[in-house]
Amino acid sequence: MDISKSQIEVENRLAQLGLTQAMLLKAVWQGQLAFASCTPNHPPLVRGVWAWGETVRGLREELIPRGWDRTDYNNYSLVVSSDSSIAIAVATGDESTGLAFGTPCTKSKKGPNTASAVTENQEQLLLQFPDIEPEAIDSMVGDSTMTYILLIHRTQDKVRSELSLPTSLGSDGRVNAWSERILLEDIDLNGAPIDPAGFDVPDIDVQIKRRA
Repeated sequence: MDISKSQIEVENRLAQLGLTQAMLLKAVWQGQLAFASCTPNHPPLVRGVWAWGETVRGLREELIPRGWDRTDYNNYSLVVSSDSSIAIAVATGDESTGLAFGTPCTKSKKGPNTASAVTENQEQLLLQFPDIEPEAIDSMVGDSTMTYILLIHRTQDKVRSELSLPTSLGSDGRVNAWSERILLEDIDLNGAPIDPAGFDVPDIDVQIKRRA
């Protein structure tokens, strides 16, 4: 999988998806502001949940005025293109996120919502390219929804991110393979140190039971 794209190629590919790098990075930055605003007096889990929520909010506020829509079906928060061809979720990635070498994984185990999205991505890619091995398929948007993940990783001095199409879950439940990775520009934190721990948000799996 070739992901060594120039910035012009990145912008052109995002334009095909109805996006710009500026839209995505603005949402990532809004999540970072929420992350950095937490203090030691906040409960440990608040930082990660708040940062994730603000990233989702920022992404929706950028895209909904442009014809996209939001969905929280089964508590899986997505923003979906007007023709329903593309959906975007937000998740934290490991240290390989945003780097051309290596293969990133989601930092936490993902639940049934992400698993279903990955299965749908696999099925749609195989329908479009029935004679090609799954690992050799390049991403192209078809008639059904393809779910991308805006993957984010924080270090002491920068935030790395990418918009990538997941195609596999490992035995540990983390996304571990991608049909397409679109690497975004790093956000420089100007040397202001932050604690990158704590941004680890699993899928919410809501069990609904009928009252006796």
